[in-house]
Amino acid sequence: MIYMGADVRLTTLANGALTNAAAQDKLRRTSYQASEIDAVAPGITVLSNGFLNLTVIEAAEGLIVYDTGETLEDGEQLAKLIRTISDKPVVALIYSHSHYVHGATALLGNAMNAIVIGHPNVNANLATGGSGSLFAETAPIQGSRTLQQFNHYVPKSGADAAAGATLMFGRSGFVPVNTPVQDGQRLTVAGVEMQFFTRFGSDTDDCLTVYLPARRAVLNNLLWPFLPNIYTLRGAKFRDPREWREGLKLIRDLDPEVVTNTHARAIKGSAAVRATLDAVIDGLSAILDQTLRGILRGLGPDDLRSFVRLPRHLRDEPNLAEIYGEISHYGPYLYNAALGWFDGDAATINPLPPHDQALRLVDAMGGFAAVLQRANDAFAAKEFAWAVQLVGYLQRLDAASPDVRRLKADILQQMGRVTPAHTVRSWYLSQARALRGEVAIQRLSFANTRVLALAPPADSIEQYRVRIDPEKSANVDLVVVLAISDRGTRHAWHLRRGVVEFVADVGRCRRRPDIELATEFDNWLRFFSCKRNVEEFVSRATITAATPAQAIAFFSLFDDYAATR
Repeated sequence: MIYMGADVRLTTLANGALTNAAAQDKLRRTSYQASEIDAVAPGITVLSNGFLNLTVIEAAEGLIVYDTGETLEDGEQLAKLIRTISDKPVVALIYSHSHYVHGATALLGNAMNAIVIGHPNVNANLATGGSGSLFAETAPIQGSRTLQQFNHYVPKSGADAAAGATLMFGRSGFVPVNTPVQDGQRLTVAGVEMQFFTRFGSDTDDCLTVYLPARRAVLNNLLWPFLPNIYTLRGAKFRDPREWREGLKLIRDLDPEVVTNTHARAIKGSAAVRATLDAVIDGLSAILDQTLRGILRGLGPDDLRSFVRLPRHLRDEPNLAEIYGEISHYGPYLYNAALGWFDGDAATINPLPPHDQALRLVDAMGGFAAVLQRANDAFAAKEFAWAVQLVGYLQRLDAASPDVRRLKADILQQMGRVTPAHTVRSWYLSQARALRGEVAIQRLSFANTRVLALAPPADSIEQYRVRIDPEKSANVDLVVVLAISDRGTRHAWHLRRGVVEFVADVGRCRRRPDIELATEFDNWLRFFSCKRNVEEFVSRATITAATPAQAIAFFSLFDDYAATR
């Protein structure tokens, strides 16, 4: 195991990043490494910035572009690349999914009446921030996790610099989809016949696969340059490996001559396409089937971490390399989806709380100093997984201990060096730097208020209910109305002794409001996203029932996340 003393070959990247060498070797086989132009077929060219690929289709009436960039700046750079291959205008855009839609205006120029094709879910997903949340209320913590996962907290250069995808922030040039398509639908776009498939997704529920029958080409976001990441540490809606696998089968069964991909290097030649797709399809099947086999053998989530493995002949397939995520994370994820958290052992139904476990285990191992020494010894032996588990017990007992923080940071840093998975590396190195005081990781990261404002006021007003403190409000019964003056909406909360019911239609409240406020949407969203305190929020609102002090007292019954960062 790489985290328990295995010899791992490291390499240094151009930015100084020290990382797993074998993973980089495999990635070079499946990804474009820098700004590249790849003419994959007559009239079809892939432009890549090393992480994101655009596919340009030349038509008689102009250019059709699949994907636009993560930011407007991406779009501006890719627009320059397009001009190196053609002077024709861009007459149509196609979004592979909602992640790479923000460079659109740069590609379109003055052709703002162009056809913009996408999955029917794209516009709605952008309006909710695109976090992929099962529960919208958890989006702020998923935002924080996203920053940790995509190298936001690592340095620009040096041994701990990024070794994979970096989250880009910048202006948005998103142009909404004006031509949503359905599964199997055929259209002729700028003279090019196309068929669209919307049923199957990968990391989002708005993926669009495009087939060009006359050119025997498929454009997609299903074939990745590494192991399909059916689980992401940042958290997201359930990613079903069966759906991902069936989407890849769809592409394979179209028998294309060329396949272009949002992130992976284009595959050319029908034999190469089939071999690559077969390998990834079989890899997904193996992970799912061996997880289910393990469950039937009585294994629990933790047992599955080491039980689920790829067959030997697939372990060296570059498109199945553990570069984005690790296979050991998938078994527990699928177990939870199938059966929930309970592993079937009655002894685990009601375990001690984590702090109590740590207290007793540390005592059983000889006390705080003895366990700290054991952790140091394990770290010296490169038994990182055991060392970090031991130091985790100590951190629960004394989170401020300089010795514990220093040791945990050192362990996480080394785990980040040896892992093949770029996103996992970012988690390790980000938290190591936070323990050393080099960065401050926000516990919650809300979307920009301009993004939040794309959704109706009812969404954020309803989500606010989960912040109620049941102890503080145990004896409180209040109806409070919030009117958003510049949106013409009025909604209510009914606080009933520790529980809040959202009432969309104020007329359906059980009684007259005890408190009513009116405010502009921006003021509410700044308070909701913890960018404005309650006193300032109330001072910028109009109180039409009760007093400012009573309004402040009501909102003080809810958690103030800004104060707990």
